[in-house]
Amino acid sequence: MSGADRPAPAADLALLLAELDPTDRTAISPGQQRAEYAGFVEMFRGEEPAFPGRVTDEVIETGPDKHSVPVRRYRPDQEAHPGHVLVYFHGGGWVLGSADTHDRFTRAIADRLRLHVISVNYRLAPEHPFPAAFDDCERVVAHAAQDATWLAVGGDSAGGNLAAAISAHRAAGGNPVDAQILIYPGLKVPNGDTSLDGLGLDSSDIDYFWSAYRGDHTPDALLAPLLARDPIAAPTTLVTTAGCDPLRPDGVEYAQRLIAAGISTVYLPFPGLIHGWLELAEQVPSAARARETLLDAIGELHRSTSAAQPRRLS
Repeated sequence: MSGADRPAPAADLALLLAELDPTDRTAISPGQQRAEYAGFVEMFRGEEPAFPGRVTDEVIETGPDKHSVPVRRYRPDQEAHPGHVLVYFHGGGWVLGSADTHDRFTRAIADRLRLHVISVNYRLAPEHPFPAAFDDCERVVAHAAQDATWLAVGGDSAGGNLAAAISAHRAAGGNPVDAQILIYPGLKVPNGDTSLDGLGLDSSDIDYFWSAYRGDHTPDALLAPLLARDPIAAPTTLVTTAGCDPLRPDGVEYAQRLIAAGISTVYLPFPGLIHGWLELAEQVPSAARARETLLDAIGELHRSTSAAQPRRLS
């Protein structure tokens, strides 16, 4: 990509990007990376917003083996739609992140939509490569489906990958979800493109995260959802991308393939933003405006997919 073609980030991101240094992730332990990421997220947080409801950390025991998966549950007082559940998977390259690093966004969804949200603390790579994260997230979705009358999955970055993989898996098994929300998702095996290095997510970062998550698994559609044959199995979908993000082509291709297959799809681009902008939204005005737009779009997705008579999922 020539300099003339390289996308320009929003002006209020320029200072942040100028201060970022490339990271050799192979030289830093996963534990240290997680601590540094959590510290980075905390730098951009203001005071914790009030939440009229209950936020609880729980452990869900699922399946015949009673496997335990930690979750954070958001239950607004006076839920607007009892029985409606969004299960959310945080980003962080399957290596970083937690329900806590993504708490402000999941809290905002629950508050804005008056909706029950479950954020999953799935097992992280490289200690737990594929399919550990997928299995944890699928088990929580299956657990939520037992009582839900409307069920959606969503996530950002690696979490968007998990959401797309799980929605396709459940559709193939005859238990589809009602909607999915994919926020700057990573959906295919990386190609080593370095043209957008220096914009917050370098090609070396992407390669490291994919290698950690993949482990010894041969890539397939559960690992990289864009490997699926057409038509991709998907519910009504909201896809959003950032214009200065090397993962932007993943979201664009996925949305195009769904639209070509006749699947109801909303594509929401944010041209001047970078990968991971959700974590910046409390301090960076361009990211804050985008988050408001995204929350409105999620609300519309919920309204459009829950307009029909509620049904019991299995």
